[in-house]
Amino acid sequence: MEQKAIPVTKYHGCGNDFVIVRAADVEGMDLPALAVRVCDRHTGIGADGFIVAETGPLEMIYYNQDGTRAPMCGNGIRCFAAFCLQEGLASGTGFDVVTLAGTKHVAVLGNDRYRIMMGEPDFSRETIGTPFQVDHYLLNDHEITSFFMGTIHTVVFTDNAMGNIEVPGREICHASLFPQQTNVNFVEVVDRNHLRVQTYERGCGVTLACGTGVCASAFQAWREGLANPSVDVELKCGLLHIDIEDGIVYMSGPAVRILKGDYYL
Repeated sequence: MEQKAIPVTKYHGCGNDFVIVRAADVEGMDLPALAVRVCDRHTGIGADGFIVAETGPLEMIYYNQDGTRAPMCGNGIRCFAAFCLQEGLASGTGFDVVTLAGTKHVAVLGNDRYRIMMGEPDFSRETIGTPFQVDHYLLNDHEITSFFMGTIHTVVFTDNAMGNIEVPGREICHASLFPQQTNVNFVEVVDRNHLRVQTYERGCGVTLACGTGVCASAFQAWREGLANPSVDVELKCGLLHIDIEDGIVYMSGPAVRILKGDYYL
């Protein structure tokens, strides 16, 4: 039986890796099932997420590695931007990308770096699906604040963000308080210009980087008076820069192409 070949490209942003395809190449396919298959690190290509590029308008359709749909991905949108430029789906020094979290503007900085307008956080309980607004709430001995920043995020301040966050991250992510689950960001304030962040992502687990998580972490650190509105955020595999201007969050960082070829079904 002849196998079907799907053209794929793989990128990473600070270690957060994604397989990206054109919508026309996977038309009519079960995309959640395909995401699981492609993202498997043993029998697939291996990735934290699966991205489908739709055109007319340009849209980023994002799936976690477990096949669940997510509104947005900060590292993913930089990789998506690089893919669109390299594949001729976009051009110029800036363009808009439609996502489930709204339209995001991409500024091309050069040298494989991109600046994304990530928007404003939403603290309403209706948006994150909780019975009350989660602001400085004590859960499992952790003081947490939750809000929507591209997707649902929870911020926890800690003295050691780069430690083992697997257990507390999973417990908070799957707590009954969050019917849609939540990404959990452990944030260490080094100084007012420098944070360290590690994230437990819903639908994925602990990852090397989470762009929307970095945005949420930097915003909450600024909101608490712990950091400046312009801050560098250290991750296990790279560095992102966050600017907060009039309450709007901007993220700058790299996107690196790893491979380009065919995936066989």
